[in-house]
Amino acid sequence: MNNKIFNYLFLMKIKYIFLNILFIGIFVEIINLLEIAKIIEKDNLNVFLIFYLSLLKLPSIIIEIIPFVIVISTAFIYRYLINNNELISMRNIGHSIIDVYKPIGLAILMVGILVLTIINPISAKFEEIFNDKTSKDFSNMYSINIKNNELWIKNIKGENEKYFIHISNIDLENMNAENIKIILINDINNLFYSAKNGKFDGKNFILNDVIIFDVKNDNYKKNKSIILEMNFNNQDLTGSILNYKFIPFYQYQEHLNSLKKFNLYSSEISLYYLSEILKPFFLVAIGFVVMGFSGKFKRNENFFKVLFISILIGFLIFLLKEIITSITISYSIPFILSYIIIFSLPILIGLYQTINIETK
Repeated sequence: MNNKIFNYLFLMKIKYIFLNILFIGIFVEIINLLEIAKIIEKDNLNVFLIFYLSLLKLPSIIIEIIPFVIVISTAFIYRYLINNNELISMRNIGHSIIDVYKPIGLAILMVGILVLTIINPISAKFEEIFNDKTSKDFSNMYSINIKNNELWIKNIKGENEKYFIHISNIDLENMNAENIKIILINDINNLFYSAKNGKFDGKNFILNDVIIFDVKNDNYKKNKSIILEMNFNNQDLTGSILNYKFIPFYQYQEHLNSLKKFNLYSSEISLYYLSEILKPFFLVAIGFVVMGFSGKFKRNENFFKVLFISILIGFLIFLLKEIITSITISYSIPFILSYIIIFSLPILIGLYQTINIETK
């Protein structure tokens, strides 16, 4: 294929993708505005805040709609080529249906890489800001963070009493912790706790085999067990770590390591991360499937028929991913095998359709 045709198809596909992102994004954003208005407290309800929060959700919306954008834009670009006799002209001069798809696939791949490397990190950051703006503010009560695969907690009991907790190992499935260090700062004295192990039970942190150092009086004592009251419960602790969908792609491995250490790992999360990393290639596979069906369109194919077929293909691919993800979780199937199935089926279907077109 000469460069002129290649560039023509490549740029046309880029245009169709961004037009579809615009139109579909606006539609989803309108729905999102209504949802945001529902979650904002009435006292804080104002147009500017709703608009600001909706903009924060925009990168996430782009990530969510991009598979459907690829499906619809691919269907309509083939409809355009067929209506203008361009596809048949290209085939008449020796270009196969796959040759025609190469620049289209490259455009899809580049957009997918753009979404992964730029939109994905922006989305993670904006989601964090969105949650801060819409969630109840507990920063004056506690904060929970992971650093170097270790858990750091600040628990504020009052204006003059703060606990700084460092946990080297914790199993968040049964809430057992090991190698615990705690600093208590208040007006009376400063204490340092060192515990061999402990357990979170509701809002209580039960410490076992505890050594308490009184920094002010320079002495220490041992306790078999003590109970510290926290401002958070087990769900707060787990939720602060498990929110895996709002992690930028370059921190996926680090987050997986943390989840494994805290016994929160599941194949679902690895499958999700692998899907996100390889999404640019999966989008190309989706486009390939659509090409296989769209290549059979007739001239002046009905607009709504094209739209219906596009949405149906997108829905079936989405359904396929959901079914395989559920099976992966239920039967502990290796996530790599699951993704190979998810990736291979669209390729095989598209290849079958392409062969049918080429042999007719």
